[in-house]
Amino acid sequence: GDIGFLEDNFEMMKQWVAHHELKSKNYISNMMSFSDWLQPYPESGNNKGDTSRNLIGTAFFAHSAKLTAQTAEVLGKKEEQAKYEALYNTVAKAFDEKYFDETGNVKGVTETQTTYLLALAFDLLPENKIKNAQANLLRKLKDADNHLRTGFLGTPLLSKVLDDMGEVDLVYKLLFNETYPSWFYSINQGATTIWERWNSYSKTEGYNPMSMNSLNHYAYGAIGEWMYERVAGIAPLEAGYKTIRIAPEPRQPLTSASASLNAPYGKVSSAWKIVDDEFNLDVVIPPNTTAKVIIPAASESDLKIDGNTFEEDTNMKLVNRSETSFELLVNPGNYTLKTKL
Repeated sequence: GDIGFLEDNFEMMKQWVAHHELKSKNYISNMMSFSDWLQPYPESGNNKGDTSRNLIGTAFFAHSAKLTAQTAEVLGKKEEQAKYEALYNTVAKAFDEKYFDETGNVKGVTETQTTYLLALAFDLLPENKIKNAQANLLRKLKDADNHLRTGFLGTPLLSKVLDDMGEVDLVYKLLFNETYPSWFYSINQGATTIWERWNSYSKTEGYNPMSMNSLNHYAYGAIGEWMYERVAGIAPLEAGYKTIRIAPEPRQPLTSASASLNAPYGKVSSAWKIVDDEFNLDVVIPPNTTAKVIIPAASESDLKIDGNTFEEDTNMKLVNRSETSFELLVNPGNYTLKTKL
């Protein structure tokens, strides 16, 4: 929540957007780039992958303008906010018209998972094209036997875009795949760091002979954010974790998960396990914060707090309920919640 970082960097952000505009023609980028670096199985055989360099550049041009507009808004610079919002809308329109047809299919360039991920993650398509673009992304994943075909730029967007589509099961599938390319393929080859290539090393063939083969390259580690926020279920609802969401999404093959982090107000932790159709959740909420805890439960009688049937008190209130879950507003403290699945 410290806007000093934005104040320090706002002029630089404006200069970057201006430079990108200089490197564009009719708002379509021609920025030199490494592109979707090391996309698996590229048709082109190129380390830079199959996703159009200009499509990538235009997407990031629009995204940079949008971030600059949001920064101007936080800093109270209304005229500059309007300027960069208009630029973002102009670049997004150019992106859509250049690279997508009237139904939301990629046109004029190679269709890849990353083409759809950039369009969806950066909000570059009109409303009437979004559903079809989402369906095309799912088709591209299915064509790859539900494996990723994304490099350094596409992979960090994959879990967020799919999660926003309600495809949590598919993200679990991608995460727990064990065949190449996947996180667990690397782990099964002995990885204890994130490698530059999914197959930087194998137990049968040794080190990959290709160039550019670092064994400590974070790009694919972006899945860690999703693991914290959706598997363990810890996410900020307000800057600095002043308000916290605890909402695990348990799925096979997991029967337990836990995570903790040191937020500005103190340690936050979430640990869950499933035993005999009972869901157990232990949470730690630090001082001077509040948390929204969402937990599966069909009725109040199914929900127990620290061994007792749930009752609202000064530390915990029911703020919302559905047929399958309860949303609780929870004050600082350590709690054990149990429900029946």
